[in-house]
Amino acid sequence: MFQIVLNQTQKEELGKDIYTTVTDAIEKARQEEQHAKPYLNKKEMAKWLGVSTDTVYRFIRNGLPVADVDGMQLIGKETAINFLKEHEKLI
Repeated sequence: MFQIVLNQTQKEELGKDIYTTVTDAIEKARQEEQHAKPYLNKKEMAKWLGVSTDTVYRFIRNGLPVADVDGMQLIGKETAINFLKEHEKLI
């Protein structure tokens, strides 16, 4: 059996490395979960598209369909992609 002995500085560095590894893994899992969801709320949709929530509301005012189930409003990723494709034009 082996025993590893660390001084205080090494323990602190190891603790920081473990913390960073865990928080990075949690963030990656959250991002993967968001990509796996076919429908997103307005805030999630804004983040997914890389725009502000005000922009998502503007898209909705301009015809972006929203699924409204008992007051819960969700936007399909495919629907958003199709909406944007329909509005593509050469400038």
